Amino acid sequence: MRSLRCALLVAATLGASCVAPALANMPADATPVQAERVAAGLRQGMPLEDVRKLLGNPKRMTIRSEGSSVSDATRSTQQWTYTWAGTSGNATLRVEFGSKVPPAWNVTSWEWAGP
Repeated sequence: MRSLRCALLVAATLGASCVAPALANMPADATPVQAERVAAGLRQGMPLEDVRKLLGNPKRMTIRSEGSSVSDATRSTQQWTYTWAGTSGNATLRVEFGSKVPPAWNVTSWEWAGP
């Protein structure tokens, strides 16, 4: 029984070390060119958590609702803004999520600005 627990612990540790790099696709000091390569993995309809795994946490986030109150909201949008510094200037990526029923956010569009 003890050897089974040890084997499970080793398997869990190895599994976690294999998965962890996949969760951080964007290097902390990424250039705009590297960011564009990683962001090529964005897909319309992609869930919010998959975007976080691909690009990391955004620099800024905004949320808007259509309707006069939260209970009346017919559609909500959330925008994540990422910024990378490069030698020729900053590059900004805006990813927009839509949801009729939060928290089911999915990518609706994205846009690059900068060099």
